[in-house]
Amino acid sequence: MKSFLVFFSIAAFLFSGCGKNEKERFEEANQLVKDKKYSEAAAAYDNIVKDYPTSDIAAEALYQNGKLYQSGVITAVESSKAQQKAVEYYQKVFVNYPKAEFAPAALFMAGFIQANTLGNFDEATVTYKKFLSTFPNHELADDVKTELDNMGLSPEEIIAKHQMQITSKK
Repeated sequence: MKSFLVFFSIAAFLFSGCGKNEKERFEEANQLVKDKKYSEAAAAYDNIVKDYPTSDIAAEALYQNGKLYQSGVITAVESSKAQQKAVEYYQKVFVNYPKAEFAPAALFMAGFIQANTLGNFDEATVTYKKFLSTFPNHELADDVKTELDNMGLSPEEIIAKHQMQITSKK
C-alpha cells in the first residue's frame, strides 16, 4: 500500500502539467514565485521554454528566470554564479526571441549585470554595443550610452566627471 502511494504521488507530480496550455503553466509558475517557491518556479519556467519553444510566452519565461537569478532568490546557487545565470537567461531571450517584447530589456539587463555586478567590462561593452546596433531608438538607448560612458568608473568618479562637465559648460 505504501509503495502504491509513493508511485501515485510521483506520477501525479510528473503529469501535473499535462493537459495545460502554456498560459496556464506560466500562471502556475508565477504563482510559485508569489508563494516564494523560487527553485520550483525556475524549473517551471524552464519547462515552458522546453515544451513551447515557439510560443511568445517562452521569451517571457526566460526573462522571468533571468529576474529570479538576478534577484538572488535561488539560494542553491552561489551569488556570482546566479548573476552569470541571469545574464545567460537574458541573452537567450535576445538570441532566441529577438523580436519579443522583452528582448531589449533582457539585452540591457545582461549588459548591466556584466558591468555593474560581475565587473566584466569587455563583455558588457560588447553587449551594450549590440543593444545600440539592434535597438538604436529604444527608450533604453540613452541609458546604454550612459552606461558605456561610465563603464568601470566608481560612483565617486561618475559624480566628479559629471561635476566637471557642469563646470566646463559655465
